[in-house]
Amino acid sequence: MSESMMNVESTVIDGSFCQPLESTRLTRTSNWSPNETTIRSSKNIPCITKSEQQLYKLYAQALADSEVTQDWSSWVEMMTINCQKCCSEAEISHPIAFRTGRQPQLSRNIRMLQIERDSWLLWNRARDTLNNTRQDLPEVIPGSSDRLIVEHHLLNNPQLRMAKAVQGWLQTIKLDERYQTDLKMAMTKLEPKRIYWEKTCHFLKSSYNANIPNPYITCLDFDATHKQKRRLCDTDEQEENDLLQIVFNLLRVGEYSKAKNICKSTGYHWLAALLSANELYHDENYYCSEANDIVYPVEGNQKRIQWIESMYELSMDMRLKLYERAIYGLLCGRIEALIPVCKTYADYLWAYTSCYIEQEIHYILVCAHQNELTDIEKHRILSDNGIRNNQLKMPSIFDEILAGCPTHIRDEALLPFNLIQKYLILADYDRLFHSILSFLHTNNELNGSLLRFSTHICLFLYEQNHSEKFNQNNFIEILTTYIHHLIELEFKDLVCYYISKLPSNNQSTIMAKFLDTLSNRQDKEYYLKQGFTYKIDIDTSLLILAANQRRDQTFDKDNNEEIISTNSKNLNENDHKQLEALKLLTTFLSTQTLDALRFANQICRYFLNDAKYEGIRIALSYFPHDIDIHTIEANNRQQSVDDLREFKAFGAYIAALEAIQRWSELHQKQQENASNLTREDQAYLPVVIKACYDVFDYPQGWLVDSTNIHQTLADNEKRQIEMSVLRHKYIPMLACNLFRIFDLIKQEQETFRLIIFLSDSRKQQLYTLFSKEALNSVLSLTEHAAERCLDRQQQQIDDTTVNYFL
Repeated sequence: MSESMMNVESTVIDGSFCQPLESTRLTRTSNWSPNETTIRSSKNIPCITKSEQQLYKLYAQALADSEVTQDWSSWVEMMTINCQKCCSEAEISHPIAFRTGRQPQLSRNIRMLQIERDSWLLWNRARDTLNNTRQDLPEVIPGSSDRLIVEHHLLNNPQLRMAKAVQGWLQTIKLDERYQTDLKMAMTKLEPKRIYWEKTCHFLKSSYNANIPNPYITCLDFDATHKQKRRLCDTDEQEENDLLQIVFNLLRVGEYSKAKNICKSTGYHWLAALLSANELYHDENYYCSEANDIVYPVEGNQKRIQWIESMYELSMDMRLKLYERAIYGLLCGRIEALIPVCKTYADYLWAYTSCYIEQEIHYILVCAHQNELTDIEKHRILSDNGIRNNQLKMPSIFDEILAGCPTHIRDEALLPFNLIQKYLILADYDRLFHSILSFLHTNNELNGSLLRFSTHICLFLYEQNHSEKFNQNNFIEILTTYIHHLIELEFKDLVCYYISKLPSNNQSTIMAKFLDTLSNRQDKEYYLKQGFTYKIDIDTSLLILAANQRRDQTFDKDNNEEIISTNSKNLNENDHKQLEALKLLTTFLSTQTLDALRFANQICRYFLNDAKYEGIRIALSYFPHDIDIHTIEANNRQQSVDDLREFKAFGAYIAALEAIQRWSELHQKQQENASNLTREDQAYLPVVIKACYDVFDYPQGWLVDSTNIHQTLADNEKRQIEMSVLRHKYIPMLACNLFRIFDLIKQEQETFRLIIFLSDSRKQQLYTLFSKEALNSVLSLTEHAAERCLDRQQQQIDDTTVNYFL
């Protein structure tokens, strides 16, 4: 991690997730619906360590704290620190997997954590570079030093500042523990010397005294091998190659001071001087007052422009060693000299960025000092064929890399994290979101690091009012995917918080989906309360949850059953879910809510159609017995006469069923104990008759609307069909049951009264609901009752005649 990051005084959060004082909400609207998004499963995303599991909580906590403090700079630093800590713990906890790769999945996850950490480091360095451009700066003072000129342009040029930030980031992430170890091992091979080419010098001295033929160089000029076309001693040749490679590796991580020191310690003072020649010229004495007696040392190279031109040509001299050309190319900004030593995509990006910086600085200085240049120098540098036309541009660097790199580098450049980093550098947020969605949709296996980092970057950009730069729908889909990821990893305590970050018109749908994943009502009630704390519209969430529990069911109008079964069928899992949703509605929306009442009516229709009477009883128990239409209409400001009538109609039918069931039990008991003179079934019969007639003579019809309120509702047609089917099915069955009861206990008068009631044209003409088979059954039972009456009357006549003659 960079030195600046290491100096940040911050306490890493202990992982306990505290709710923010006030959840920020996004009030923007969108026509997009989460139902239109296909959420990919992320169950194949294992958390490699407990520290990574804790990282989800730390991210949420840091985000919540920043909402309160509005200190987003500290938030990015905190995210970086938390990720760095998690990555270090993973490396320490699993050293064998990390170093040997014997556990591929574990090693891969650790690597993804490292890339996530590196991405946060990039964003921490680059987040302000494009937003702090100073347009009101005065012109640079004529005669200013090179360093002051470049610093002035840095304030005016956001692309150059971004390039410097990217260069520093690439140097920081390269300097990991393994890289430092390799450098130290390589540097131990170099022995301190007073002069370079020591073995060659020793051979020259020996051969001169012994008069031996000399195949090596005869002078110590650093370019003697080229001028004399002779070689060095093999040992010196190898040592020089090693030194050049070590120096380049130090420059690769920005260690210029160490590179110069090692050159001096091994006798390569000329190479140390070359590295110093790249420094910007600055004379502090020029800016001091005359009264100042302190004389400051002059820094940098006053002839840097001419020196860069020479190095630009020298860096492509093929007689030089590979790493020597690369060093010269880095100092003067010639990419062709650097490409041969680049091994990874990060090396390519560092090389192109470093060359862009050097070329931009060179052009800035040339323009500033063009009055001091000769006409030949001006023509060579500023002409149409000069360096400016061949200069790299920051936005085109990535295209340049893809155009000229090998296949394996191109494949690495197109990896998800590398593309995300690319668009963060270019501040192309719209393409950033599209690339994230592309990974989520196309990759066979997501990884938690990518999704975690992408989501929080999107949240940061959205909270910082960058939403006009990208499509809001993309943000919603990314955050929704992360929420489902948290649900599948069972980080349920974080779900409501992230749902609250969605636009308000999308929160309820996702909240309903989350509630549907919970297995018991206690959990649902807990997270509903948590959602209320985060100002999520739980009323709408519950209504959506209830709507999601609806199931398609066939309401068959053709019914040949005549006897209704008073035994309730068992409730299945979906039935219990519907009842649970109703309970939540009545708990959180109040029992006097019209929406809860309509949902209760709907599931009661399903239960009645399936003969699941226990479900109806449970649904009815969630509402008070004295439920009042005036209270409902006052709370909802809608007419609810038909809804309340329908609800009470189910209650009337259940009361009739319970009365029939009770009578059956009493009648069965009477049959088993014939000696009992007390006919309890006869005594209970009036209760049965009243309960059944409450259904037959229900005011304005059982399951029939008395107003036109529902005609404007979307589900009115389906509701009317369902109620009609239930009327045609259950009123005949209830009547047939009552007829058979009368037949069993020989209540002919009640039979005749019921048949008259059913056929009365002044009533509801309930006989029209009967099928042909049901009517035949009713007529048959009525005929039996009539025959019994005639037989009884004939018996009375016969008895009277006998008594007369007797």
